[in-house]
Amino acid sequence: MGRGEHLGEFEALVLTAVIHAGKRANGTAVYREIGERSGRDPSLPSVHVTLRRLEEKGLLTSDTGDPSPRGGRPRRYYRPTPAGVRSLREFQEMWHKVWGGLDLPDPETLS
Repeated sequence: MGRGEHLGEFEALVLTAVIHAGKRANGTAVYREIGERSGRDPSLPSVHVTLRRLEEKGLLTSDTGDPSPRGGRPRRYYRPTPAGVRSLREFQEMWHKVWGGLDLPDPETLS
């Protein structure tokens, strides 16, 4: 990836959640995966915006499903592209390098 094309932290969370959610990876399922796995509470709109941005970058693709039996718009389901998986792998490898060999000091001893 070129400069400015690296995944941000939230983009990596969303992309990872799409993979974890599998075939049921719509906005709500991704939102729940993020909450359950990270302990964070993102806004649902921020998840939807990020899903669209990742799709625009070519890291996700999507299809629409059937409309809900209660009416409303059909749900959009996401899945990673090969470029998305490569991008997430690069993100993971970068953080392994950053954290590798790092011993964090005891915060109580810092002044």
